Amino acid sequence: IISQNDKKGEKANNNKNSNGLPKGFCHAVQRSFIDYKNMILGTSVNTYEYIGKLQEDIKKIIEQERTKTKEKRVGGADKVNDWWKEIEEGDVGAVKCGIKTINKTTKKKNGTFNGNECGVSPQ
Repeated sequence: IISQNDKKGEKANNNKNSNGLPKGFCHAVQRSFIDYKNMILGTSVNTYEYIGKLQEDIKKIIEQERTKTKEKRVGGADKVNDWWKEIEEGDVGAVKCGIKTINKTTKKKNGTFNGNECGVSPQ
């Protein structure tokens, strides 16, 4: 949904892109998802102290094998990338689900989005 945003740079009509979402919405979703991913992987370049603490807390949780994914426990910090790959599509699905629940003012497709308005899932 997020890495390939074909609406970026598109001229807005009445402050909406051709997909019916507010101008800049898909770009904001893309950036938020990438920020979340970087916090999980410990690769965030954010300089806020609380983000650094959050990254450390995530690392500790994974190292202590407290994180459960599909009935499996995840091992040490070297497994963070594997863990992320397992949950990434689910997270993308959650974002798509959120987009689907936004009602369009045009009532196209029963008044909701289909979840693919912002592009395709990251590969």
